[in-house]
Amino acid sequence: MSANGKEALLRLNHLDVRYPIFGGVMLRKVAEVHAVDDVSFDLIEGETIGVVGESGCGKSTLGRAILNILWTTAPDVEINGEVLFKRDGQWHDLISKNRRSLRPYRNDLQMIFQDPYSSLNPRMTVGQIIEEPMTIHLNMTLAERQEKVGWLLDKVGLSAEQSHRYPHEFSGGQRQRIGFARALATNPKLIIADEPVSALDVSIQAQVINLLEDLQDEFGLTYMFIAHDLSVVEHIADRIVVMYLGNVVEIGSSEDVYHNPMHPYCKALISAVPLPDPSRKGKVERIILQGDVPTPINKPPGCSFRPRCPIAKAECAEAQPPMVEQTPGHFVACPHFDEMKKAT
Repeated sequence: MSANGKEALLRLNHLDVRYPIFGGVMLRKVAEVHAVDDVSFDLIEGETIGVVGESGCGKSTLGRAILNILWTTAPDVEINGEVLFKRDGQWHDLISKNRRSLRPYRNDLQMIFQDPYSSLNPRMTVGQIIEEPMTIHLNMTLAERQEKVGWLLDKVGLSAEQSHRYPHEFSGGQRQRIGFARALATNPKLIIADEPVSALDVSIQAQVINLLEDLQDEFGLTYMFIAHDLSVVEHIADRIVVMYLGNVVEIGSSEDVYHNPMHPYCKALISAVPLPDPSRKGKVERIILQGDVPTPINKPPGCSFRPRCPIAKAECAEAQPPMVEQTPGHFVACPHFDEMKKAT
């Protein structure tokens, strides 16, 4: 798959992530959480792909699974499928590698975490935080590392003089900029941004989004931007992946998904976006979904959205619908999506 003449940098093939639940006296496996369920798509070099969905749909788990860091917090996690990363013209499966064999790939893959307050070590200065990845992954002298720390701080809108300060001396927006500088320290190809603006004030979010776009243009970065705010994703993303209960239900260009959603869940999600123009209120029909989100421990058979879907049919309980390309580049996991207009 290619876009604008560029090839895929990352390819997910049937990625599946499950957290076992243990119980009983012998602590045997009694259930499992289906956090990511059979996810497949490509990430094109130089593009920004947005991953959206309500809380608990598996967005953050997907990002951490790609980097193969889930085991650090959940040693019993079960990951199946392939996460293929292209390097030097060859595909490398990140899931099949252990901690030691993954180390050469860490400089190409970085992450910006959601919480700017807990993602920075409070015992280290800003300079030490940004310098640490270079010390581990790059062959640079102390002078070269310190010079690059100042250069990176300048790139993210801070100053080299601030490198001797500690994280608690900065605001939330400034801390997130420090996280950007740390992610850029190893000259990565792919950055996974896990809701990088959700903890920031609205007035600061636009500054951070613009900074991300400027850095992408300057360094040729590829982004996976995880968020729940569709208006933010629509602004920054080239393509959008919509997830529901661990499954991908729609993939398409930002324009197609935001302005012409096809899947019933995606339509409901878009209809809930607040309208900044008061004159349009009442002109856009809100789609109110009935019922609660099923638990990922006991997912409903067939289509995971079926219990809340206004156009669900009996055959929807038989199997999870496959992703089908309905228009060029626009994939939908619903064979009855065209009936949504009749239902609303």
